[in-house]
Amino acid sequence: MVEAGGALSAVLLPLAEHNLLVPAAVVAEVVDYVQPDPVDSWPAWLLGKFSWHRQMLPLVSVQAAMGLPIAPVQGRRARIVILHTLGGDAGLPRYALLVTDTPRVISIWPEFVHAGTASHAGESYVRQRVSLPDAESAIIPDLDALQGAVLAAVEGRA
Repeated sequence: MVEAGGALSAVLLPLAEHNLLVPAAVVAEVVDYVQPDPVDSWPAWLLGKFSWHRQMLPLVSVQAAMGLPIAPVQGRRARIVILHTLGGDAGLPRYALLVTDTPRVISIWPEFVHAGTASHAGESYVRQRVSLPDAESAIIPDLDALQGAVLAAVEGRA
């Protein structure tokens, strides 16, 4: 989503040692952490499922999926970010990411974002590392690939 003056509306999602940067348009809602119901057949990075507006959504530990260090859930600070799937997949209209603190909406101007490496060895679902103004860094996740992996795992194809 482009704001006035060419700025893009994005959301910084805090992880243990990193931030994810996602378009604001894919974020449906941010809710307090709830313990998900585990699903034994899912990979370890899928923490389970939980109820959101009468829908059962898979909860992703994006840190585990990306191969990043994982921090334990820190009580009241942890949040769940509900994402709309790209393309509105009927099999998985939404899924959720576990984050370590409250996300924040930011406006970014593309000319002030400096690209870093595409990913480090062993990282999955990382599209690009970027440096933002004020010396803040973030990871732009590969939401297409992550969404595909979540859908495959939920449908038992992983």
